[in-house]
Amino acid sequence: MSETMTVNPAHLSDEDRARIHAFLESAKERGEVVDLVPRMEQLTPAELAHRLGMSRSTVLRRIAAGDIHATKVGSHHRISFAEYERYSRELIRQMAEVSAAEIETELFSE
Repeated sequence: MSETMTVNPAHLSDEDRARIHAFLESAKERGEVVDLVPRMEQLTPAELAHRLGMSRSTVLRRIAAGDIHATKVGSHHRISFAEYERYSRELIRQMAEVSAAEIETELFSE
């Protein structure tokens, strides 16, 4: 008997984790092989905002400015997971540069 389960890691609850664990244990007991198949995840501006710790309106402004690359699905924006990762790394790099400049000023200013 072949069974499937679809899980979105962006919205994984404790109940989902328990379902996954039970699913894997059941397959193990039956000697079945479990295939994990990734799908390209598309995030909404609200989901991206939540992940980045900013407001949805800030994400929409960043999209309009071209800082975040998004596609339009109807009248709605969608951001690829790869773009989320790219932008997140960019934010971390920018924060590190600002912090380094502040530290340098504190250490070497008279």
